Amino acid sequence: MSDADVGAAPSGARSRLDWLLRMPPEVERAEERDFGGERIKHLRHAIIVGLIVYNIYNLTSLYLMADIQPFTVAMRLFVLVPGSLAIFYLVPRLPPAFRELLLLQGMFVASLLPLYLLYISQSAYASYTLGELPLVLLFGNMLLVLRYRWALVFTSVTCLAALWVIYNKPGLDENLIFPLTVQVVTGLFFTLYGNWHVERQRCLTYLARYDAQNRADRAERRGAALRDLTLTDMLTGIPNRRHLDETLETWFSEREEVLLLMVDVDHFKAFNDRFGHVAGDDCLRRIASALSTFAARHDGFAARYGGEEFTLLFAVDAKTGGAFLADRLVRSVRDLAIPHPARVDGLSHVTVSVGYAGTGEGDLRNPRDLVTRADLALYEAKSAGRNRSKAG
Repeated sequence: MSDADVGAAPSGARSRLDWLLRMPPEVERAEERDFGGERIKHLRHAIIVGLIVYNIYNLTSLYLMADIQPFTVAMRLFVLVPGSLAIFYLVPRLPPAFRELLLLQGMFVASLLPLYLLYISQSAYASYTLGELPLVLLFGNMLLVLRYRWALVFTSVTCLAALWVIYNKPGLDENLIFPLTVQVVTGLFFTLYGNWHVERQRCLTYLARYDAQNRADRAERRGAALRDLTLTDMLTGIPNRRHLDETLETWFSEREEVLLLMVDVDHFKAFNDRFGHVAGDDCLRRIASALSTFAARHDGFAARYGGEEFTLLFAVDAKTGGAFLADRLVRSVRDLAIPHPARVDGLSHVTVSVGYAGTGEGDLRNPRDLVTRADLALYEAKSAGRNRSKAG
């Protein structure tokens, strides 16, 4: 995302940042999921670089703090180095909140140790070591990029400690107090301002990204929901004719064997005339549910073809599995025992007739041919007395 995007979009993002540049907790967690690995990699690299540079100042203490030079070297090598390596080890192993607090503690050691050494040194040149302090702040605030709330604590405590040393160090030339105060305060302020700027851009950029991703996810969910609606029969809740056409086209081109069953509810008009359309709709829903369950049990697909007709697809050979599946389907609907006293054929329950055909039978050039053949078989089943199946 470009700076222009960040500048144009973040009015809502800015409102979700408090004065400490904290994002909402769920956004903080999302950023950690997205970029936590990159931050850990960056921190570990920066720790090694900072450790090398920090120890170079062992050479300056030879000239600026000659009276305590062995002690300064010992403190750096036996306190700071092991502590930094411990942080290096722990950074990828701690939760984000503890990781950032650990970095803050490490930076306190790195900033307060030189101030302590300055305070106890009797060297006339010791005050020059204050030049290290802005570099330490630059490392913590700009290279490690402490989270702004911790950078504020780090900078404030370090600034107060530095001012205390300047105004309380025995033997410090009074003419240096004011210049050193200005140098320390301005140097620390600039590193804190730099941290605030970088952290603010990070937060605004991620908030804009987070919002854009959420909008895209919502749009995708709405699109999926609308697509589901267009592919679902509103009455029965199973796939509709459009979904059937798409699935049949895919199966026809990708599967070696496709068995198609055309199903028609026997004497349904008489059922509607006797009980009314509300009861008729309920009957269709019960049959649709049974067909859907039957299809799922045999790794198939069931859809409402239209009116009281349904279609089922199975990836089996019609010769070996067609009659078995068709006859069991007829029986499963009959077992629902839905009363149908308006029938004139002597039966008293709702039944279905089934015609089936498979791709392995004859020269079928497209899905329409398969449907036509199964439909003709359905006509034969109805002509033969209904409540039965016929092969196409």
